[in-house]
Amino acid sequence: MGSVGERIVVEGACKRYGAVTVFEDLALSVRDGETVCILGPSGCGKTTLLRAMHALIPLDDGRILIDGHSVTSPRRNVAMVFQHFGLMPWKRVRSNIAYGVELAGLDGGQARDRVAKYTEMVGLRGFEDHYPYQLSGGMQQRVGLARALAMEPDILLMDEPFGSLDAQTREILQDELLRIHALVPHTMVFITHSIEEAIAIGDRIVVLSARPGTVREIIAVDIPRPRTVDSVIKHPRFVDLRDRCWRLLRENAAA
Repeated sequence: MGSVGERIVVEGACKRYGAVTVFEDLALSVRDGETVCILGPSGCGKTTLLRAMHALIPLDDGRILIDGHSVTSPRRNVAMVFQHFGLMPWKRVRSNIAYGVELAGLDGGQARDRVAKYTEMVGLRGFEDHYPYQLSGGMQQRVGLARALAMEPDILLMDEPFGSLDAQTREILQDELLRIHALVPHTMVFITHSIEEAIAIGDRIVVLSARPGTVREIIAVDIPRPRTVDSVIKHPRFVDLRDRCWRLLRENAAA
């Protein structure tokens, strides 16, 4: 059932698509208030694992526990932020952010308060009446993040949320996420292909092997918080952590 303080526990997880085994015998845990970043080569099952954590797809073997209970359907205390924004183009920013809380049954006043609070938190005040096509990619992802935060979840699942953005916008949003996390700490699982991003955001980094994915190594990021991307890159531990991750990923590629 996992140790005290563990919010997410993955036990012997396996997922297959036909003859292809995406990951197998996967085991990891995420502690309360911890951010775990997952790195690995393409096709090793990072996004599939995250979707299984949110009960969007079933496992073939093993199980995932959240707060000691097997995940069989999406939970209200868990929210997911997708790589490709997932916004509804016919809805304005305000309505996109409000979508989840309205589905959850909050009354109009509560929903408006939540939307206003998290619109401000992600830096979108003044853009409430814009449509997604009127926003940059970075601003669209802010809408997706605000929509997730407005649910006030205990757990955030982040599927490469900044992966499609240019380098400058990506770094700005990494700093924004670090700022928001300091204000409103969450237990978080963050999928990324970027070693630098994993080090900046994570408390631990789980490096997966090539398909079928298994846990290759778990690396503690011993850089104190609060952080900014710049402070992490300048920290004496950064180069060693980056090189260790690169070595593991290079060995995967060679294999």
